[in-house]
Amino acid sequence: MDVTMLCDAVAVFPEPLDSALPGWSAGDADWTAARAPGNHAPAGWVLHLHSFLLTGEGHAALVDTGVGPAGAPGADWLGTAGRLPGLLAEAGVAPAEIDAVVLTHVHLDHAGWNVDAGAPLFPRAEYLVQRSELDHVAGTGTYRRLLAPVSRAGQLRAVDGAATMPGGYRLLPTPGHTPGHQSVLTDGAVLAGDVLVHPAQAHRPDLPYRYETDPGAAAGSRRRLLRYAAQHRVPLAPAHLRDPLQVGADLTPAPYRPVALPAASRCPLRRLR
Repeated sequence: MDVTMLCDAVAVFPEPLDSALPGWSAGDADWTAARAPGNHAPAGWVLHLHSFLLTGEGHAALVDTGVGPAGAPGADWLGTAGRLPGLLAEAGVAPAEIDAVVLTHVHLDHAGWNVDAGAPLFPRAEYLVQRSELDHVAGTGTYRRLLAPVSRAGQLRAVDGAATMPGGYRLLPTPGHTPGHQSVLTDGAVLAGDVLVHPAQAHRPDLPYRYETDPGAAAGSRRRLLRYAAQHRVPLAPAHLRDPLQVGADLTPAPYRPVALPAASRCPLRRLR
């Protein structure tokens, strides 16, 4: 399947790096500046909020739904609204053509466009979430705002472990960031969600993120995806890096430059395959 990056929004993370990434060092800063530019600015750590469009084999799927419209919890947290519907239009795909929405996990900046005006934005799609993730967020405000309308519409599907989906892409449990985090494997890319939130974690997988529910499991998931990307020679595309990473046989990551597609958006559509 073709994989197109959709940059829903760009924002500065609302706390210092050495707070968000305990153990952050000058060496991490130097490595990032040299090997993964574009993720820092004078104002701080720059987050790119990516969704990924998968098309082919008669299917169209979306991995993560970004921060959402103005007034959505994720947009309020980061101080910027997303623009995913416009990006899909630029890619030539209407919301009603999406047949699956894969949520790597249920955080505000990954599930924000699940609904719009209180109803599912993607009226024909199954929303695929690991059952352990649904258990983790059950009863929370995030569930009530971003998943309950999907459930009431009969569009929420709990996934138990690894699964192969129509179109051939695969869901792989990668716990740690959250208990039910999952990643998506395609022939052209590894879509890693928040297994890596910062490029330095590819250089140093044991570098923890303050908000991981299980730092040890998260580090294990990072190593697993780095090995997979190296073995299969495909780019590793986390949600928040400006560019995916190409991982060498020695697990050394380097920038991977997607092909820019014609688009009017501030962050152009980019093709991974």
